[in-house]
Amino acid sequence: MFSYEQMENLNELEMKIYNYIITHAPQVSKMTIRQLAEVLHVSSTTILRFCSKLGYEGYSEFKYRFKEYMEGAAQQNPAEDFSVIEDFFAKVKKGDLDKEIWQAAEIICRKDRVFYIGMGTSGTMGKYGARYLSNYGKYAMYVDDPFYPTDDNFYENTVVVVMSVSGEQRFLFKQVQGLKKGGATIISITNSKKCRLAEAADYSLAYYIPMIVLPGLYNVTSSIPVVYILEKLAHDVNEILKNKDPDR
Repeated sequence: MFSYEQMENLNELEMKIYNYIITHAPQVSKMTIRQLAEVLHVSSTTILRFCSKLGYEGYSEFKYRFKEYMEGAAQQNPAEDFSVIEDFFAKVKKGDLDKEIWQAAEIICRKDRVFYIGMGTSGTMGKYGARYLSNYGKYAMYVDDPFYPTDDNFYENTVVVVMSVSGEQRFLFKQVQGLKKGGATIISITNSKKCRLAEAADYSLAYYIPMIVLPGLYNVTSSIPVVYILEKLAHDVNEILKNKDPDR
């Protein structure tokens, strides 16, 4: 229902609509277009434009298809649906993501300190990313506590890789603001570049895959694209450093 191309073409406001709909599916299925517009503080026209970009003639058709989509997702084992991952890697081959990852690696190579931060599953990915980069000889640390104090001025030579699927977590955004205030360079890894964290970052990477939220609001969106980005990032850092120092 949500393809790579469709998500990539959504603007910031439309991505907020998408994130809300995915994470509040039971409520949205009972909402009129006016009720949804009121909750999101947007116009009904904005929601109709969002539906049109996804290929639907109106909100009623979108809501019907969305209900079908969520019922199918609830019955399906997400681990068995490889189409999303296949679509992601097909876009990697055709797009600019690898080039963007290389540019992010160049930023990391210019800094002495590297932090990975995130919450929940993204925090776990941050731990993995820091360890994987450290295995290549570029030491990195991870922070998965969104309340970790960051309001100081000791981040001039630091790059922070911040990870979030939606890119809209308030506490994580506040943490990033503190790090930026202290002079850190921010690289974001999010599902879209049209989110608060990506827009606050100095450099952003996005993977654009449909979010999957099970009943109870448990997010089980695949982390395979994130693992790819983290590993490619570490490989590229190692390659850049080897070119600078052949004895590495």
